[in-house]
Amino acid sequence: MSSKVIKSIILGEYYLIWDVPVSKIDFIPTHVSSIDELLRGGFKFGDVYFIYGEEKTGKTSLTLTACASAIREDMRPFFIDCSGRIHPERVLQILQSWLVDPSRLSIKIIQSFREQEELILNLYNSKKIFDLIVLDDFTYQHRIELSRNLRLDLPTYKKLALQVAMLYELARREKISVIIVGQVHDMPEQQGEKPVAYRILSHWARWVVMIRKPAQHYREMIIEKPKKKGPAYFTISNQGISQFTELR
Repeated sequence: MSSKVIKSIILGEYYLIWDVPVSKIDFIPTHVSSIDELLRGGFKFGDVYFIYGEEKTGKTSLTLTACASAIREDMRPFFIDCSGRIHPERVLQILQSWLVDPSRLSIKIIQSFREQEELILNLYNSKKIFDLIVLDDFTYQHRIELSRNLRLDLPTYKKLALQVAMLYELARREKISVIIVGQVHDMPEQQGEKPVAYRILSHWARWVVMIRKPAQHYREMIIEKPKKKGPAYFTISNQGISQFTELR
């Protein structure tokens, strides 16, 4: 397998891009049977996924599992940390448990809402570089911009909606799997346990997935869109997520 170093016009940084055969699969499996069954095989190319839940429910572990699986399949994942709270030790733990090269995962930490907007615009205007794009805690920078006055915050919500619309078009055009992760927070627009900007995100996402923590030792996933389905159960592990079978 050969490789080449190219300069990314998106990030202005250098990445090692591998010349590999085009994959014959049309999705990225997690290799956790209950989750893959619920997702109809895994994270499909061309679709946008909106995954939400409270903190420490396993959302980041799930997406890092998808990144590791993508690398194993000779794909190129891009993890965008919108809140700057990613733990490098956890990333390394998961990738090394999968026996994949950590340098194959491109990571970008976002510092501001404007930087996030510019990055998504550059991705939208560029040819395909990545097969999987994860945006962790997607609304973090958006929440910082909010004044909690809905009238004053309307332009910020419009900018967020434009970002999601571009990600939707990018996924469809370039056959990329896009995973948007949202946190449940105490904000005025919320209804129950819904995250910030739920209506915007759920409108553009092909899949809406909720993750809950009913007990300390396992998590449950429920599909809300396109059709309500679930739950499926998993546990947090060194590999990211693993099968949980004790309920059966």
